[in-house]
Amino acid sequence: MKEINNKLRHNRFLLQRFSPEGKTTLRREVLQLSGFDFRHFTHLYRTRQGQGNTCYFCYDYGYFLLPDEKVLIVNWQPYMEK
Repeated sequence: MKEINNKLRHNRFLLQRFSPEGKTTLRREVLQLSGFDFRHFTHLYRTRQGQGNTCYFCYDYGYFLLPDEKVLIVNWQPYMEK
């Protein structure tokens, strides 16, 4: 459990580092080369608009997988509450 939590915390750190303002788009490769592990996340948020995209969260930072191997990093927002 400690190992998984360390991976989650590292993922969150990287998301925060690459998106200090809360909304940033970058290449997926940038996160991977920094040690980001796309297999570990704390929870999901599915949008209701359009096709229902999935946002993968590591605590309060999340990301959407975009076309062309890009990632949109976002902060958790109150409207995402169930």
